[in-house]
Amino acid sequence: MRIKYHLLDKMSNLTRAEMDFLLYIAKKQNLKGFVPGVHNQDVTRNTGMCKQSFYTSMRGLERKGLIRIFRATDIDYDITILNNDFSYEGAFQEGYVNLQRKVFHTKKFQSLKAREKFMLMYFLKITHENSSSYRIGTRMFYEKFTSVFHVTERVVRHYLHSLRDFFSVGIKNGLYYITYKHSVFQAVVSTGTETQEHENFIRVCCRRNKIRNASDRQIGDAARLIKQYRKEAEKQKHSIYEILRLAIRHAALEKGQPKDRILNPKYIHMLTRNMLAL
Repeated sequence: MRIKYHLLDKMSNLTRAEMDFLLYIAKKQNLKGFVPGVHNQDVTRNTGMCKQSFYTSMRGLERKGLIRIFRATDIDYDITILNNDFSYEGAFQEGYVNLQRKVFHTKKFQSLKAREKFMLMYFLKITHENSSSYRIGTRMFYEKFTSVFHVTERVVRHYLHSLRDFFSVGIKNGLYYITYKHSVFQAVVSTGTETQEHENFIRVCCRRNKIRNASDRQIGDAARLIKQYRKEAEKQKHSIYEILRLAIRHAALEKGQPKDRILNPKYIHMLTRNMLAL
């Protein structure tokens, strides 16, 4: 649930659908920037875009060099957010926007225009996500953003006004002072990033195997097997993700018709242990 600072430059002129698409999948990526099983119904339901906008924005992000797309099945895509890898040593020190903050899940943020969302994230970067205020000459400010967005000062001023719910913006002696509002950004989403990643993987497996109506509890119980058996699988030079994918696939096919398929975490657990014992 992070976007590296250096990716922001490529996000300044995204369309609204492209911005919403990218932020949606960024909340579901793993440490390597990989997002499995991106399905048009999930994206449209959670962002409000139409089906055509899903495909248009996905291909637009690919053309702009922000994502790589792989058609995984006949119903969904595996997507990698390029240059957003956090799996290597020192990656977190490069700086990033933390999308786990609750503000990114609010209607107030969702209602912003794409360029306003970009400015909000840019301001998070320059104020170091709450450690300082940022000051810049008013003339330099407008020169920067009129050039970035290719719009008039009046339009940039409107964008800035829209962000006053998130940042304190003052003018003194020809300088803008932009200060992070702690009350807006301090809280974070309660569920950990790793937990969300694991649960998303289980949901993708369920959808690909036509397992419907799995409860949040069943999803969570199955997802915990990843952490429980990851090290054991690695010792055997296996991937716990591949083992679970095969276990869920096997359990689904045993039931035959899709209408009979359910997610049974206890049975998946038994199959996982059996595979690791081979």
